[in-house]
Amino acid sequence: MNSKILEILIITFLCLGVSVGLRLLSMNYLIYILILIVLWAYLGQCWNICYGYAGLLSFGHAAFFGIGAYVSTLLLLGFGLSPWIGMLIGGSFASLLGLVIGIPTIKLRGAYFALSTIAIAEMVRLLVLKLDFITNGALGLLLPPTLSPLDFFFKDIFQWFLVALAMLVVLWIISYKLEKSKLGIALRALKENEIAAASLGIYPLKYKILALMISAFFTAIGGVFFAQYVGYIRPDIVLVSTLSDEILIVSILGGVGTLTGSFIGASIFIMLRESFRAFFGASVMGSYLIFYGALTIVVVMFLPEGIYSGLKKLFRILKT
Repeated sequence: MNSKILEILIITFLCLGVSVGLRLLSMNYLIYILILIVLWAYLGQCWNICYGYAGLLSFGHAAFFGIGAYVSTLLLLGFGLSPWIGMLIGGSFASLLGLVIGIPTIKLRGAYFALSTIAIAEMVRLLVLKLDFITNGALGLLLPPTLSPLDFFFKDIFQWFLVALAMLVVLWIISYKLEKSKLGIALRALKENEIAAASLGIYPLKYKILALMISAFFTAIGGVFFAQYVGYIRPDIVLVSTLSDEILIVSILGGVGTLTGSFIGASIFIMLRESFRAFFGASVMGSYLIFYGALTIVVVMFLPEGIYSGLKKLFRILKT
C-alpha cells in the first residue's frame, strides 16, 4: 500500500478512535477541540494546494473562507437554500474570485504576489462592511436554528466531527489524485523552475490560476462549515487577516507540500491556542502567539521542511 494512503488511513482511524472514546466519556469540549484541529488541518491543506504545489504564497485565504461563509449564509437567510447547495455556490464564487485576482497578479513573484493577496483580502473585508444593507456590516449575521441535517445542522457534536473529518479525508484524496495528475506534475515543475517548465510547453498562467481556483473553492467550503457550526459570522471573525496567517503557519509547521503535514501543524496550533485560553483567559490576550511564533522560528531554523519531515527522519533512524 502506498505510504501516503497508509498515513491518511492511520490518521483517520486514530481520529475516529479518539473521538469515539471522548464521546463515550461525554467529553464534548475535547471533541470540540478535535473538530477545530480537523478543520484547521483541512484549511492548511487547501493552502497547501496553492503554495505547496504551485508555489503561490498567499496571505489572503481568509477572503475565500469568508466568501464561502457569507454566500451560503445569505442564500439560506434570503432564499431558504440549503447550505449543502450554498456550499457549492460559495465555492464557485470563491473560485471566480481566484480567477479574477489571478489574471492580473499571477505573474507577480514572491513577496509581490503575497502583498497583492493581502490587499485583495482586505478589499473583500471592507466590501462586506460597506454592503451592510446586505451583509449587516460589522454586526454580522445570525444563522437561524434548525434541527435538520438537510440544512447542515446536527444536534450531536460528534456528528459535526464526522462531517469535518469526511471533508478532510475527501480533500486528502483529491490532493493525492492531484499530485499524480498532469496538473500536479505541471505545478511541481513550475514551482521548481518556471522558465524550464515553460520551455517544455507548460503554460504558467493557466496552471497557476487553476491551482488558485481549486484552493479557493475548497477553502470556501471550509468557511461554510465554520458558519454553520458556529451559527454566527462577522467580518472580524471570518475575514480577519490573522485567519490567513493561521492557515499559512499550520501548513508551514507541519510541512509544505505534504498530505498529512497540515494535520500535525493544526494539532500543535489548536492545542497551544486553546491551552493558553484555558489557563490565561482574557488576562493575556494573544499570548499564545508569542510561543507559537517562537515555535515557528525554531521549526523554520532546524526543520525547514516541517515537523512531518523531521518525524519521518526520526522514524528512519529508529528503524536502523
